[in-house]
Amino acid sequence: MTLRGIVVQLNTGTAPEAGTDDALYLGVSGTAGGREFPLDVAWFDDFERRSRVKYRLGQVWDEDALVGAKKPKKSHADWNDPAYFYVGFDAIDRLYLRKQSSRSAKRDDAYELDEIEVTLYAEEPRKRVFRCTTGIWLGTAYGSQVWLPEIAEGDRSVSLRT
Repeated sequence: MTLRGIVVQLNTGTAPEAGTDDALYLGVSGTAGGREFPLDVAWFDDFERRSRVKYRLGQVWDEDALVGAKKPKKSHADWNDPAYFYVGFDAIDRLYLRKQSSRSAKRDDAYELDEIEVTLYAEEPRKRVFRCTTGIWLGTAYGSQVWLPEIAEGDRSVSLRT
């Protein structure tokens, strides 16, 4: 079974300098492959202070999850589609959010993550949910990644603020 789609709910913090212009990536990996997915919508300020943005990538069969979701910009041949490169759905054991600092910036444009929830989709009805509700800063002084724990099926009924 292969990873077919992803929905990411990303909530930025409320501190005065919480937002960033740097790139954010969702990493998905396991013993049967993995890769990173850029989270960025063309002509939209994604990671601004207090923003609540939902992204969709690939094939998502859950219509409720798609409400309000934005599609990140594509590169050549739709490289941002999870099904483009094989990632074994059941073998996924690590998800993370990573901030890439701009090489041209003179100072670190740190980012305050408030909450993130990621739902991975295989063929219906298979899905897995990963979530971090602990606010954390990402940047050179703080570390550039946060790893997301998987949520047990019984705990999935509580969702993030959108």
